[in-house]
Amino acid sequence: MYIMQTVLHSFTALIIIELSFYAWDIQDHLSRFRYRLMPLVLPIFMFPLYQILSPERGTWHFRLTTALFDSHRWLELKFLNIYPVALLVLTVLVGFSCVFLFQEILPIFRRRNSQPQHTECPEGEEDVRLILKSACALLGTEEPGVIIIETPAPVLFTQGYKKHSIVISSGLIALLDREQLRNALIHEVVHMKRSSNLKTQIIYLVRMLMFYNPVSLVEFRRIVHDDEFICDAITISMTRHSQALISALSAFYYHPDEELPGKLSQMKEQVESHSHNLLLDERIRNLTEDRYRNSTRFVLTQYLLTLSAILLVGYGVV
Repeated sequence: MYIMQTVLHSFTALIIIELSFYAWDIQDHLSRFRYRLMPLVLPIFMFPLYQILSPERGTWHFRLTTALFDSHRWLELKFLNIYPVALLVLTVLVGFSCVFLFQEILPIFRRRNSQPQHTECPEGEEDVRLILKSACALLGTEEPGVIIIETPAPVLFTQGYKKHSIVISSGLIALLDREQLRNALIHEVVHMKRSSNLKTQIIYLVRMLMFYNPVSLVEFRRIVHDDEFICDAITISMTRHSQALISALSAFYYHPDEELPGKLSQMKEQVESHSHNLLLDERIRNLTEDRYRNSTRFVLTQYLLTLSAILLVGYGVV
């Protein structure tokens, strides 16, 4: 019952916040980031909260007279008069659990076991440190450590939670000019300022609690994407040079190897690269069309109304 209702409450919350985006024309990614936390977090607590406040909610009388949606009636139906709907729902939930296991959990263990050794390369480090020092002073954050790895591939990411380090490849330093490199590094400093690594880790732990839930899979990815859009907006507000950031982003397009060990590996690699490139396309489109200039701002009243609607409607979904 808990599993079924968390999934239903996630779908309910997702529909309501999408309607809120449309009704109030919410375009600001910071607002969307906050809204999208609701279908990820609220369903974990909604069922026990309802049962504590209203124990009769689980009775047949409530289902027949008060409930807006009764999952039991649907689960007892048969698809094409052959397979119970309950079996199909169970198959979907097991399928998403397997996706979570193979796509997100196993790669973590593989990366930990492989423990790749990064070779530090001092060439270009001085320019990187000068840019970071200026950006950190502007944002009022501690200067991170710098690790330059010797590889032609474009690599740039921030690691750590309280004490950060920026990992960048020698290939990316050679590829970008100074203004492009400045925009790319400021973007990473903004991630540090926003504590993106820590936030993402906490949100990912919540995602793990609902590993079976298809909505949590989708919303987690969208939240991570929103965080990138937020950092892009802050970056160009500081540098006033969106074209340099666009050029820097263009260096990160990924084209997988055609010769991979097997068809399954090849398919997985192509799907991941396609998803990665789609995100880059959307980030570049937002910057090109200057969508961040006139974006809406977070309105607490609208947020609370949306939250209330989710809780009220969710009470009637059993």
